This record gives sequence, C-alpha cells and structure tokens, in this order.
Amino acid sequence: MEEKTHFQLSASVNGGIVEIVITGEISKDDLDALQAEVIAILREKNAKSSLCDVRDLKGPHDITGAYYRVRSIPADVKILPSAVVDLSGNRDFQSFYETTAANVGQSIRFFSDIEAARAWLRNRLAAMGWKENEGSA
Repeated sequence: MEEKTHFQLSASVNGGIVEIVITGEISKDDLDALQAEVIAILREKNAKSSLCDVRDLKGPHDITGAYYRVRSIPADVKILPSAVVDLSGNRDFQSFYETTAANVGQSIRFFSDIEAARAWLRNRLAAMGWKENEGSA
C-alpha cells in the first residue's frame, strides 16, 4: 500500500533562485520523502541556489533528525547557497540547523522575510560570479 504524504511542494525559478514552497502537515516519518522531493526538484532545475518557504508547513522541528539529515545531503546539493523562510518563533531550531549545516560545508541561512532571503541569495550568487543571463537557475 502506498503511503500518502500530507505536504505539498510547488517550485519556480526567480532570478537564478529555485524557490520551493512547502505547505501542509509533516511528521517525522515524512522527512525522508520531503528531502528526496526537494533534492529532485533542485537537480531537475539545475539549481545554483535554493529558497524553501516553510512558513505554512505544520509539524515538528526535530533537532536530532536535523543533525543527521544535513549529513545525508548529496554533495552536489550541499554546495548550493540555500535560504529557508520560516516563522520567527522557531529561532532556536533555526540557529541549531545553520550551525550543524555549516559544520558539514552547507551554506544555509534562515529568514522570516522572503525578500531578505532573496537578497542574501542574490548576493551569494553575485559573489560566486553568477550572472542572471547565464541560465535559468
């Protein structure tokens, strides 16, 4: 029997940034499937950077799972500058995740403002020498 997920993803490209909006409800059992779907989208769109908006995603912020999850991100995805837009009330988890990710070489920052996240990613892309007319993402 196929398991049903209770989250939805939508993706678009905005000025070199693959933006993924994740909504619905998630449990610890859904995290592997969610991570696999996000990675598949980033690869399909040949991402140079990513922004995940999880403000409307309900579910646990699992610190133990986050510690192990960042270590399972494939190298080609781990090197992408990434921003996560989340609710400001989750700051303790966000700080832990940023530190844990940095320890394995992932450049990720959490924001509560989507425009600030986009500006940070555009700056990272510019620092990497990426020009918007070089490709779709």
